[in-house]
Amino acid sequence: MNTQNGTIYKVERVGLGYLVVLVFGMEDRNTSSDHRFTKDDTTVIELGSIDTHTLLLAADQHKHSQPLTNSLCHTQMKSLTALCDTVLPSVNHFVHSSPDDSVAIFYRISASMAGTPQRVGGVICSRLKHPMTGILKLVLWLLSTWFGTLILCGVGCLSTKFPFIHSYPNLSLDKRQQIMRSWSLNYIPHLRMLFRAIKLLTLLVFFTQLDESEDNFAWKAIGYCGPDPEFKAQFKNHFLHGKSKGGQEDKEDDHDHDHDDAEEVIGPLYKGLVHLNYPRDITADALRKFGFPVSVNRRKPKVAANLSSPSLVIQCDAVVVGSGSGGSVVAGVLAKAGYKVLVLEKGGYSARNNLSLLEGPTMDQMYLSGGLVATDDMGVFILSGSTVGGGSAINWSACIKTPQHVCKEWCDKLGLELFESELYREAIDAVCDKMGVQSEIEDEGFNNAILRKGCQEMGYPVNTIPRNSAPDHYCGWCCMGCKDGRKKGTSETWLVDLVKSGNGAILPGCEAIKVLHKEKEGRDRKVAHGVAFEFEYKGTKDICVVESKITIVACGALSTPALLKRSGLKNKNIGRNLHLHPVTMAWGYFPDAPASDSQVWPEAYKKSYEGGIMTAMSTVVAEFEESGYGAVIQTPALHPGMFSVVMPWISGVDIRDRMQKFSRTAHIFALARDQGSGTVNSPHRISYQLADVDEEKLSKGIEKVLRILAAAGAEEIGTHHNKGKTLKVKEVSYHEFEKFVKEESSRPLTDLTTPLCSAHQMGSCRMGTNSKQSVVNQTGETWEVEGLYVADTSVFPTALGVNPMVTVQAIAYCTAQSVLEVLRRKRSK
Repeated sequence: MNTQNGTIYKVERVGLGYLVVLVFGMEDRNTSSDHRFTKDDTTVIELGSIDTHTLLLAADQHKHSQPLTNSLCHTQMKSLTALCDTVLPSVNHFVHSSPDDSVAIFYRISASMAGTPQRVGGVICSRLKHPMTGILKLVLWLLSTWFGTLILCGVGCLSTKFPFIHSYPNLSLDKRQQIMRSWSLNYIPHLRMLFRAIKLLTLLVFFTQLDESEDNFAWKAIGYCGPDPEFKAQFKNHFLHGKSKGGQEDKEDDHDHDHDDAEEVIGPLYKGLVHLNYPRDITADALRKFGFPVSVNRRKPKVAANLSSPSLVIQCDAVVVGSGSGGSVVAGVLAKAGYKVLVLEKGGYSARNNLSLLEGPTMDQMYLSGGLVATDDMGVFILSGSTVGGGSAINWSACIKTPQHVCKEWCDKLGLELFESELYREAIDAVCDKMGVQSEIEDEGFNNAILRKGCQEMGYPVNTIPRNSAPDHYCGWCCMGCKDGRKKGTSETWLVDLVKSGNGAILPGCEAIKVLHKEKEGRDRKVAHGVAFEFEYKGTKDICVVESKITIVACGALSTPALLKRSGLKNKNIGRNLHLHPVTMAWGYFPDAPASDSQVWPEAYKKSYEGGIMTAMSTVVAEFEESGYGAVIQTPALHPGMFSVVMPWISGVDIRDRMQKFSRTAHIFALARDQGSGTVNSPHRISYQLADVDEEKLSKGIEKVLRILAAAGAEEIGTHHNKGKTLKVKEVSYHEFEKFVKEESSRPLTDLTTPLCSAHQMGSCRMGTNSKQSVVNQTGETWEVEGLYVADTSVFPTALGVNPMVTVQAIAYCTAQSVLEVLRRKRSK
């Protein structure tokens, strides 16, 4: 029997399989070997014939995330509670026709009644890493004082009664909401930032927080079912109905079935994972089983880990930092060719059976900084994957080949012959084949059906988006991981090649701190020889070193520049030329009950959060045949938290009215191929300014989106501008409609009154033909350090203009071929 982080587990051999007995929350009980387990104490799962480190993973999967530490003082919490209750107050007087009590409860429970302010305080103190976080804490303190409130709120805090100037928490709800609205449109940018921060944190936490039964009281009222019902039923059925043989069939021919069963539940990578939260000798033994030479350094107690005395020194042919769409391709290709490859991943591994398909926990576990990343001025919200599989684990399945006009531009204008070479065409075919890319759809989801119909009604071009999932993959939860592995991200493809080759291992939960390089006699530049990385062990940071012949950095466009700079690289282009594919959206409401004798469309059973996330796209303003720098029109995945964040806030009643329409509100966005760019110093220090030409593209795009929504039959349409204007399409004249479209599509996008979003980041270590204008050459190798390659979206020479998964995998595939040549030469010496 073993105890790990409060979870007692014991492992017993049963037939050809293993029986894992897990007991949760037993810290205060007797943990001796003679403890009597009762039926109520244990959860029994048969996982098949799995090796020791996988059993440790199985136990680790059942740990619950710890509550965030809230270190705000009493006065700051008083202000934060008042702010949260301003965004979501208790509403007793409202109009609704539903006999369901859930709607009344939804309106009457305020943010503070739901415990939201305490959770928001925890997020601010423990997770929010934005450079303005300190100022936010200061503002919370100032609002608890009369003078701070006077500075930030102006005359709104004045009264004719003593004490004449009131602190924000002591103002009436009406006055607080008036002040909040004034902040949203204020001429002072920092007040608009304050409004945006409070709105985002309050609504995101409120609509994603969970009770003990992993439910949220608001979901029923807004028509949201929570996790995919099919996934919950599938998971329950797997463990409760006959998957365990209970030791009754001890037959040799069951051995393979046990492995297949484990793979079905956990996923195909379970044999290749090495977790570092166990004693060093266990970790070293696990790595040696993969064929990696490992030396263990014995440090004296209480001596801190450091680069000169790492806990482990691991040797391999190639180390890959990052397991996303770039790093995984390189790792898979090299391992399949017979080279020893170690993959380091900052994020954790979410096995199929460990997916929650819950928005809040998924953002915490699978997104960079819990999904709370924004540019320094909060002008753009940024989503980026941080998990085994990277963005491919949580993206929206779109597999669009590098557009021909982009390949031509990169080749002809930038001198990068790679992109019109036979090798690149081979790479495109190879990665599409690996992902099983196809374009068939059995049943189109809510948002995409609306986009397609609206385009057809307007005569706009509309195309079917190729995807790395099957025609019948009707799932709106792929942004939270794939429940059954039918979306072919890298954890179902290239990383599987790595594991099945027997030549590689994946280390989740470790962060590279430095690329190691040194001078070498006879060379005109330094030579990379590995990576130092840190991880948490027993509550403290520990350090290991990987010694390798080749080093590949694939941390993504937000994190790769910081690692290169920490490693001493001086190229001035590192971190510059960041492109974000900025996105702005419009929405349309399609009731599920007919207003007259007309038929309900989309069908009443369809919901905005279900179905294939991306199956349709319009290029009506893409300018593919002209400048190549336009905007494509597509659909997003918005579950309640993200939906509430982007929708306008006018009052506590108004936001609840909008949320009640959540399940039948379609969103369509315009995505610009941005010519403007920014800089990234770290994932938490990003500067970006939308260029005028890009703003114009997005405005044209949003104008088309509003027309598409109306043409598809929306009852009501609107944008995300803070004024929150809407239009009842079927109740207005042609001229009123045109006026609305013109006004809403011409609103400025750079003044923090309309949220911009980004799910694609690229170009921050761009590829080029010389070191003055780029960071890497056409093989992906850095100009400064020999043997150091970059293989992620940061190498894109410009913005791409479409979803980048196929392009980054194709570039990484080409980089892998270059690395193979180098390794072959090294082996032959």
